[in-house]
Amino acid sequence: MIGQIALFQPDNTLPLRRRVSVEIITVAQARHTLETFHYLHRCRTGRQINYAVLIDGMVDGVITFAYPMTSAPIAGVPSDELLEFARLYLHQNIPHTATCAIGKTLKRIKGDWMKLYPDAKVPSLIVSWSDTEYHKGTVYKAANFQWLKLSPGKSNRSESIRKWSGTIRKNHEDHAHDKDCWIYHLR
Repeated sequence: MIGQIALFQPDNTLPLRRRVSVEIITVAQARHTLETFHYLHRCRTGRQINYAVLIDGMVDGVITFAYPMTSAPIAGVPSDELLEFARLYLHQNIPHTATCAIGKTLKRIKGDWMKLYPDAKVPSLIVSWSDTEYHKGTVYKAANFQWLKLSPGKSNRSESIRKWSGTIRKNHEDHAHDKDCWIYHLR
């Protein structure tokens, strides 16, 4: 549950990196938070891993990584070695919490992904798109992502549902927005 009441006074003298932690959660646990609170009001489909972001031991939000919805290589990396930083939601949005939580997930995503999906290729690049209508990429810059390119939005709103790589994908209004593409090399 997000924003639980703390039973004990948190130690605000600790640095933020010691107060923020991440734990793997189920898709169902992430779904409720993302569909209720994230501005897109939807979660990802397909292979994914979700983390609860905790501050002082209380759940404050969710981070989702998933296979990107592309079959093309990005920055020379084949699509089956890519993971998308797909969702981030923080309830309190305390300054620097996002960067701290992202950093903690980036340190462990390779191992966590391979443990959850042992048949997958080892991820070597994280990719993310930020909607230029809503974001300036501040969190990506702070988390050491590199800007790669601007991806123009797709204004094809005539079909409410379209086929993509053998699956059905529903069109959403935000698909028409331009997106900044950000990358992070996993070492």
